[in-house]
Amino acid sequence: MSRRGTAAKASLAAAALTAASVVAPAAARAEIHDVQLTSAFDRMSHDRIATFTLKAKASDGIVAVDGTAQNPPGAAPYAALRFTLVDGTDKDGTWQAALQANAEEHPGTNIVQVTVRSADGSTLSRSGGFVDCYPTSITDVGYAPKSIDIERPDVTYQGRVMVRKYRDEPLEPAEGATVRAGNGSARTGADGAFAFTATDPSMSVAVARQGALCGTTEPTPLTVEKQATETTARLVSVRPTRDGAEVTVHGTVVRDGSSGPVPVSGLSITVDYQEATENAVAVPKTSGGTWPTTGADGTFDATFSVTRSGRLVIETPETFFLAGGSVDLGTVDLSRSARISGLAYSPRPLAYRGSLEVTGKLVGDWGAIAGAPVLLEFSTDRKTWTRATYNTTTAAGGFDFLTADEHTETDGYWRVRYAGDGLYKPLVTTPTYVDVRYGTSIAGFNASPEPVKNGKSITVKGQLFRYMDKQLPGPNAPVSIYFQAKGSSKWTQVAVVKTASNGWFSKTFKAAQDGTWRASYNGSAAYLASNKPTDFVDVQ
Repeated sequence: MSRRGTAAKASLAAAALTAASVVAPAAARAEIHDVQLTSAFDRMSHDRIATFTLKAKASDGIVAVDGTAQNPPGAAPYAALRFTLVDGTDKDGTWQAALQANAEEHPGTNIVQVTVRSADGSTLSRSGGFVDCYPTSITDVGYAPKSIDIERPDVTYQGRVMVRKYRDEPLEPAEGATVRAGNGSARTGADGAFAFTATDPSMSVAVARQGALCGTTEPTPLTVEKQATETTARLVSVRPTRDGAEVTVHGTVVRDGSSGPVPVSGLSITVDYQEATENAVAVPKTSGGTWPTTGADGTFDATFSVTRSGRLVIETPETFFLAGGSVDLGTVDLSRSARISGLAYSPRPLAYRGSLEVTGKLVGDWGAIAGAPVLLEFSTDRKTWTRATYNTTTAAGGFDFLTADEHTETDGYWRVRYAGDGLYKPLVTTPTYVDVRYGTSIAGFNASPEPVKNGKSITVKGQLFRYMDKQLPGPNAPVSIYFQAKGSSKWTQVAVVKTASNGWFSKTFKAAQDGTWRASYNGSAAYLASNKPTDFVDVQ
């Protein structure tokens, strides 16, 4: 890095600390406002003076601006600052204070805490700061070899650490500075020189900020020949639990060494489990709650919980010396058997375009399956199925379909389908045949006259209707007529009459006792039974 670049980085670090941070005012009143605190510090100048400028307003006037300097932040103050008004008035002015910096005594971050006090007793605090250190640079950097691999990782670094204390003075050696690269380090000699070997190298040498020295780095780009790795793994067990399963995996990671496969130890393995319903990375139940790490023989074990079936992938990370890799163990099937209990179709037979209700309960190995989508399907030939309606199971696993559409115009087969999910296998119930018939009803039913003299004639009549796409008379249909004597609970069939072309039927009887007359069409293969209207007749 150039000297100019080092100085620029140091200037940026100092500028970053000039931003003011608000501290809650000590007084309840917020009389002081529009407060801004900035700092200016040129660490390359001979005077090394840090200047702090505060701008503030207060309607009652500002009576004092005081500050303290701390190094490091949070330590006891090492200097007090008295701000003086340099511009404006006490109600709207600018105050300044100067601090003599000393990188030898107070290196690094210096924090200045400033308190502003107004005439009414209100106070407000601000903080600012600067970084004091001598810019350093690493020169004459050398390193060898330039190309390394995991079997030949050692790199020897050398160079000099130099420091410039003032802008108009030359670089001078930085004695006693610690230089690091990877896991190697050394302290510089009187001439600023260093040399050391790292067995786990890095792509740069660095001097951290230390004492009065600023930090700096220099690149040492290496060519790393990464060795390929091979990961093998297998499922050891899938133990079912109430909420899913515990999965155990065992595997091994080896690298392609120059003399053959070599176990890779201390490598953190990622177990990636993508569930069937949503992507989720499972958290293995290993020691300390972390991902498994390969042992000295390159093996690893992981046990983790999953809730649904999913895809299991074991991933080995890419490292400084090793290429990454993965092994796909495929799908882990946790599916269990589900079943439908209490399945019922009602009514049967079903009226043409009537409402068919289908009820049941979806249950699994551990009880009710709640919130599951279930379908009601229809077919006329048990080959081609159409979706009639859709539902979602309740918290108790129940479902209740109610359908009345084109599917209830035709005889056919019905079934319930559950598509399954990552926890339960799909299922389809055995088809159930539902016979569809046209509805019927008897209207205008009457037994007359009322009352009637004993021995006189009673005429029982009514009209039969059939319901297809519209209401039509029911011709040439047998209608049964029943009589129940007053005080009796028994119905006796007394006649069967055929309806006329207009659906009307009529039958005459001789009145013998008080009682109730009833008519009924009992249905057929194509028609449902009718209603059963009644009429009481008093015989005198």
